[in-house]
Amino acid sequence: MRGAKSLRGRLVCVVIGLAALGMFIVDAASIVALQVYFRDRADAWLTDTRSRVTQAIAQAPLVVTEDSVAQLLQPGYVVTLVGADGRVLDQTAATDSLGQPTAPPTLPPVLDKDFATNPTTLSSQGGPQYRAQMFGVGSNIRYARPDGTQVPIAGALLAESLDPTEGALERLVLFELGATVVALAGIGLLSFGVLKVGLFPLRDMARTAHRIAAGDLDQRIDEPNDGSEVGQVAAALNEAFDARQQSEERLRRFVADASHELRTPLTTIRGWAQMHQHGLADEELTALSMSRIQQESARMQELVGDLLTLAELDQQHELVLARVDLGALAADAVADARVSVPDRHIELAVDGDTTVSGDENQLRELLQNLIRNALVHTPSGTEIVVRVREDCAKVELVVADNGPGMDEATAGRVFERFFRADKARSPGTGTGLGLSIVRSIVLAHGGTVDLITRPDEGSAFTVRLSSAS
Repeated sequence: MRGAKSLRGRLVCVVIGLAALGMFIVDAASIVALQVYFRDRADAWLTDTRSRVTQAIAQAPLVVTEDSVAQLLQPGYVVTLVGADGRVLDQTAATDSLGQPTAPPTLPPVLDKDFATNPTTLSSQGGPQYRAQMFGVGSNIRYARPDGTQVPIAGALLAESLDPTEGALERLVLFELGATVVALAGIGLLSFGVLKVGLFPLRDMARTAHRIAAGDLDQRIDEPNDGSEVGQVAAALNEAFDARQQSEERLRRFVADASHELRTPLTTIRGWAQMHQHGLADEELTALSMSRIQQESARMQELVGDLLTLAELDQQHELVLARVDLGALAADAVADARVSVPDRHIELAVDGDTTVSGDENQLRELLQNLIRNALVHTPSGTEIVVRVREDCAKVELVVADNGPGMDEATAGRVFERFFRADKARSPGTGTGLGLSIVRSIVLAHGGTVDLITRPDEGSAFTVRLSSAS
């Protein structure tokens, strides 16, 4: 059962089935064509023989006998003389192609004038079929019966035995049946062997996939460079395996980074709490411990909040879409940043209709994260510019600064989770999740986010969303 359910078994069955169908159609067509050929040949012989018999009867005496008519015929032919009343006057002996007696065609008691005016197939009692046709012989011809009486002849029915053609057709059917069985067996064996060789790469893929599923993530499928479908499948599977390995590596990195980020404030909180429990020397140190516990708690709360936001974005919930003025949201975000960091210079420029279709809360968080990123990673004298403008069917948001910028390696990883250029992960530099949240929000809205930066030339984050106008 397993072999019949396998791909190779099903393909072999399909190939044999299609071959059998094709051969059946060809065999049937050849048999029908041969039948038509034999019938047409019999009709031609009837026409020719009718002419010869008619001519011979016309040249014969006005009185004919059974022997005189039989002498005109070859073995396998039968002539039936019909009187004016439609009754059979006489019928020549029926013989096969070898001259052996056989059953004559079966006729009705009375033959009307329209009987077998065209070539017709007649059966016989336990004998062959006949191809027959009626023809007239003139009004002055009489038939002499064995008892000496004479009666007028109205017509004669000429019939040819189809026994030779039926025998040939039977032999053809048997031959085609045997040839078809042999051919199907050969096709089955050949297709089985070809498919066994052709599907070997698939079995190799299955073995490799099992090894990868068992934990050997470095295994990969050999990709034939022949442009075949098997090669394409192998390449696609390798891409999937690579993506899975990268995903697992990112997940391990994410867990490690999240553990590190959470452990740092927890360690700090625990240390200050233990010092407070054992007693502090003065009120100033007590106030410092409470302040540090509060700071690290806020940092941990921010980290957990960012993790929850990313988790919700990863689940790709349906957005609550509404018409949102991105320019107005940018004005609010810039105003908040100016209040929280009054010593930093932040400019705002809004141009055109900046209405988009999106989730207002997520777009607010996007703006806040981009501006916070610029504030955190640039020195105090850096100028930050927020621009929102209409660009054809898009709305473009740019958050740019003239700060230190980034090298190519750093710029290529800024959207990764927990990535920070600050290797020391010093407090106060953020969670390393802000830009990851920005990218997830942009992708959820069907937009794009790009970064243009160079060392000592500043950075510019550009977000493009579809306009709602």
